[in-house]
Amino acid sequence: MILDTLFIESLTNFAHGLSTAFFIYFGVNLVFFRETNRPLRILGFLFCLWALQDIKDLLLYVDAIADSSYYSTLLLSIDIWAVPFCALFLLEILSPGFVTLKQVLLFEVPSILFSVAYAITGLSEVYLASLVYTALFSLAVVIVIVLKVRRYNRYVRDNYSYIEDINVRWLMKSMAVLAMCLLFWLYTCTHVSYWDDLFYYIFSTLLWAVVLYYSLRQEWIADKQGAEPVGKEEEPLYNGYSSMAVKLDEYIRREEVYLNPKLSLTDLAIELGTNRSYLSNCLNSELGLTFYDYINSFRLEKAKEILEGPDFEGSIESVAEQCGFNSVSTFRRSFQKKYNCTPSCYRKDMVGKK
Repeated sequence: MILDTLFIESLTNFAHGLSTAFFIYFGVNLVFFRETNRPLRILGFLFCLWALQDIKDLLLYVDAIADSSYYSTLLLSIDIWAVPFCALFLLEILSPGFVTLKQVLLFEVPSILFSVAYAITGLSEVYLASLVYTALFSLAVVIVIVLKVRRYNRYVRDNYSYIEDINVRWLMKSMAVLAMCLLFWLYTCTHVSYWDDLFYYIFSTLLWAVVLYYSLRQEWIADKQGAEPVGKEEEPLYNGYSSMAVKLDEYIRREEVYLNPKLSLTDLAIELGTNRSYLSNCLNSELGLTFYDYINSFRLEKAKEILEGPDFEGSIESVAEQCGFNSVSTFRRSFQKKYNCTPSCYRKDMVGKK
């Protein structure tokens, strides 16, 4: 029994050290040594803060501190400081330029003041109030982020012909796991054991490793407004479509610009000599389509032609590439949605009819 306890204690200490090393290495790397962007730099600062908190937890190995309710609670209250910084990182992704020194102070100062108040008074009510504040703050942030994610994803589909590596589906999943991590941390605050600490260090490290992985893959949208070329808005035709809608369809079919897997609304607006807002309004109001769906409709038509060709002997992957799709999985999913069958089945049906 004693050996088992010593083994779990040693394993927990190892996980603690591994977690600290992870956050120090990647935090310092992102902040000082990697040529990076704002969200990644903020993630680096968050990792550095997390590393400092891991280092701070070493004080709990001192018996006098671990046995003192006052000191152990004070150290736990400092852990809460990471929650507002997590929120800042998430909000910076969805609203580039959101994080400023003023915002950092606005988010962090309340948590710091709660810790200072507890350090001075030693009242458990102060610590409980900090937990309630953190819970309400986290709930408000979750609501804001859910709304922003919807607007962000809509913006992506309205302005880009691809969504791979620029959508933020992973953000919602990560936020849900972050919430679980916070709840488990609250549990470990009242149920102290080596097993719980071991699980927490492993769980939190793996979580942030996943966030780091997706953050490094993410194609960041630096400026969601951007400069627009000036273009003249054109009058609607008798059939209900503006001359821009007609010109757009003719131009895309003639030039096959949809074959560019990284085509954006801004690129197309510049080529047509109009502004992005007018072009977007033409797609949304007149055609009832996002830019993403509109461009992919041409890609799917092209794919259908290739698959129907009598001499086609290529792979589905090659079809996706030839038609301008940035991802084979996106091609398969889009094709099945439009034609109610997979590209492979469609090809087999074509061959069977010949």
